[in-house]
Amino acid sequence: MKIIRKFFSSLPKYLLWAVLSTLFWMWIFTLLTDTSAEKKVVIYADVPALADPDLAVKLEEDLPEGIKMIKVRSFSYMMFGEAELLAGDIYIVRGFDIPSYYESFQPLPARYRQEGENFAWQDTVYGLRIYDEASGKGAALSYITYTGDSRGDDDFYLCFGVNSVHCGEKDEAAFAIADALLTLP
Repeated sequence: MKIIRKFFSSLPKYLLWAVLSTLFWMWIFTLLTDTSAEKKVVIYADVPALADPDLAVKLEEDLPEGIKMIKVRSFSYMMFGEAELLAGDIYIVRGFDIPSYYESFQPLPARYRQEGENFAWQDTVYGLRIYDEASGKGAALSYITYTGDSRGDDDFYLCFGVNSVHCGEKDEAAFAIADALLTLP
């Protein structure tokens, strides 16, 4: 009986050590599997379903110079902090959501502007259509599910992050990854 009582009286200490150990090893894992923003391109997609590891592996087959990894994440990953959302390089969002996020996007570079394929908000073009809801055609359909969400179906657009260092500030790696993404079946 004393052993059981002693165990339960020490239980808070054991739980505290378990939590601290878990946090420590998560931190170590992050250090080993991540890199700085200058060496990775981050893609955020607000889509019903996303094969993020498979898409990242496919896009990493031909990395631009100076880039070590591609991170592909769903917007649901952002529930832990909006600062992460503003650090993205490429975004895939619904047309009706662009007005909500437009401050996070930079104007679409001229090389991506196509008549009838762009989304403009307040006289500024922000996105290139990556999925056409009417025809059901789009890029990376093997990795991204654009339909079937409770929010309704819409066209999806590829946008570039306003704070991205890979959109001409340091290099143009985000454009190279976007080009590769647009050619995926």
